[in-house]
Amino acid sequence: PIAAMLNPATWAQTIHMILAAYMVSGFLVASFYAWLRLRGDDSQYVRRAAVLGLVLGCMVTPLQIWSGDYAAKVVARTQPIKFAAMEATFETQAGAPLHIGGIPDEEAGEVYYSIEIPRALSFLAFSDFDATIQGLNEFAEENRPPVAVVHIAFQIMVGIGTLLLLLAVWTLARRLMRKSLSDFRPYLWAIVISGPATVLAMEAGWVVTEVGRQPWIVYGYMRTSEAVTGASGLWTVFALTIFMYAVLGAGLVFALRYLAGLPRENDA
Repeated sequence: PIAAMLNPATWAQTIHMILAAYMVSGFLVASFYAWLRLRGDDSQYVRRAAVLGLVLGCMVTPLQIWSGDYAAKVVARTQPIKFAAMEATFETQAGAPLHIGGIPDEEAGEVYYSIEIPRALSFLAFSDFDATIQGLNEFAEENRPPVAVVHIAFQIMVGIGTLLLLLAVWTLARRLMRKSLSDFRPYLWAIVISGPATVLAMEAGWVVTEVGRQPWIVYGYMRTSEAVTGASGLWTVFALTIFMYAVLGAGLVFALRYLAGLPRENDA
């Protein structure tokens, strides 16, 4: 079990997920209080809470993009099939282009409606514009993940991450110009949207991770089909897990409602 937990992807995935959790927390808090600002609550409590969440989210975003680049490099080196699916690369080639967007056609081995940046994928994966990227056609069909699902989820994650970075830059620019972070409605709407967007990006990232390693439950060692079990007791464990999270969820709601009901500082 120690070898499994300390596999080559451990550090990249752990760092990436921890930063994602901080991003989601920061932008969700900022999103909620920005929504209150749009509804007319101009109290100091709401303004400070929105700024606090926004500062956390914006500080973590550049670090998260760095960790995502690091994680992608690890995947390119250790799981070339997953990497090829993420980027919808069907043919092995040196100086491989980066596909932005697009809809993969697995039967035709083509990507439609994408924007190609020449040689960029080779550079992002191996810091070499002429590096060779293995294509999906190098691997047996039964060892390939669902390419369209992985590629589209990856594009959603990267796209939202890029937009959040732009929001962080916008926030920094407003601060440098000594403008309020909450007196411009389009800016407030961008913050409101950022909360749900970070959740969507995180879930899309998990789709990339879990669907991208199919058909393996333990990459290169055990297939998902081999891990299916009829062992007794699974439903009991499942029910206890659901119950535990239900209790934690109810406790969280209670704590948040209690905090929301505490007296606020009077701004009058």
